[in-house]
Amino acid sequence: MKRCTAGVSRKLCASGLSHSGQRWTSHSSASLTNKALLEKVNARLNDDEYGKEITLDVKNKTISTASGELPMSPLFDPAWIKSRRRQAKEAPRPATGQFQKHLRKNPFAQALATPMRYCPITKTHQPRYFLQRFDVVRHPETNKGWLAPTNDAYSHIRRNHEVRANAGSIGTGMSKNGADGQDEPAPRVTGYVVSQKSVFEALSGPSKRLRGALLARRAGMGVSPEASSPVWRHDMSEVVLRDMRREATDELIRRADVSNHKFVQPCARWADIQKVERRGCALYLPQAEEDKATARQHTTFDVEGANYDSKMPVHNLIWLLGREEAARLCSESAVFRENELLVLKSWPSKTMVQLHLLLWKLQGYLDAPTT
Repeated sequence: MKRCTAGVSRKLCASGLSHSGQRWTSHSSASLTNKALLEKVNARLNDDEYGKEITLDVKNKTISTASGELPMSPLFDPAWIKSRRRQAKEAPRPATGQFQKHLRKNPFAQALATPMRYCPITKTHQPRYFLQRFDVVRHPETNKGWLAPTNDAYSHIRRNHEVRANAGSIGTGMSKNGADGQDEPAPRVTGYVVSQKSVFEALSGPSKRLRGALLARRAGMGVSPEASSPVWRHDMSEVVLRDMRREATDELIRRADVSNHKFVQPCARWADIQKVERRGCALYLPQAEEDKATARQHTTFDVEGANYDSKMPVHNLIWLLGREEAARLCSESAVFRENELLVLKSWPSKTMVQLHLLLWKLQGYLDAPTT
C-alpha cells in the first residue's frame, strides 16, 4: 500500500492534480467541476495495476483498496483540488437593453471611453481620442529620428479598406502588421498632442523648447540619441489635416455608393431629418457662400420627441473637407452631387462608428480656440 500511494502521489504531482506552487495559473470553470476533477483523478489512478484496484467514494470521503476502506487523501478530493486552483475570469457578457445598444454605437461615448493620455504642450490629461499620437521613426536615408503621426483614431477604416482592395491581405501602411495578421507593438518612443491645428502651428514655430517638451518625459538610457531629439515637420498641421480629409472623403464616397441609401440618406428639407431612421449626423453641402454667422447656426440639429439621439451634429462639408476634397466628393458620388442635405446613419459596426468619430475629430481639429 505504501508503494501504491507513493506512486500515485508522484503521478498526481506530475499531472498538476496535487498541490503545486504555481497557484497563479488560471483554469476554466468547466475544468473545475467535481465531475471533471474526479475524471482526472481516476484517469491517473488507472495508469497502473495498483490504481485499478482503488475505488473513490467522494461522498463518504473514503477510498476502497485491496486492504479495505481507508480515509480518502485530500489529493484525491475534488473539493480540495478546486480550492487550490484559481478560476479564470469569464469574458463579460454582451450588454443588453436599449440603452446599452445605443451606447455601443454612440461615437461620443466611445470617444470618452478611450484611455487617458497626457499632453505635455497643454499640460492636460484627456481621453486619447482628443489627442494625436506621434511615433518616432527612423528616416531610411539619414537614419535620423522623425516624428510621424499615426491614424489610430480611424485605423480600422483604413485597415478594412486595404483588406477589400488587396483581397484579404493587409498592406503596409502607417499601421504595420506582423506575419500572423496581428498588429506589431507600437514604437517605444511615442508622444501625444492635443489634436488641434492651432497647437500644431505653434509647434511648427521658432520655439524649439515647445517641441522639446513633447518627448520630455521620454528620457533615459532606453531612448537612443536619435529618438531624443526627433525632427518635426514644419508643415505637420497640413499633413495631418490632409490625411484626415482624404480618409473621410474616401469613406463617404464608398458609403454613399451602397444601394437603398443604407448609410447615407438624402433629405430635401431640414424637417425631413426627423423621419430618417438610425440618425447619426447631418452632412451639409451649401451651394452658396455662407458667412461665419450663418454657418455657426447649423452646428447642431434638435430632433423633437426623440428618446435617443435628440441632438445631432451638423457638418459643413465645404469647410470640413476643404474645397478640393469637397469637389472630389461631389464628382465621384452622385448622391452628394445631387443633394445639399444628407444624413449619415448610425450603425453598430466599428467602421461606421469610427467614421463618425473621424468627422467629429476633424471638426475639433479645425475649430479655432475662443479667446
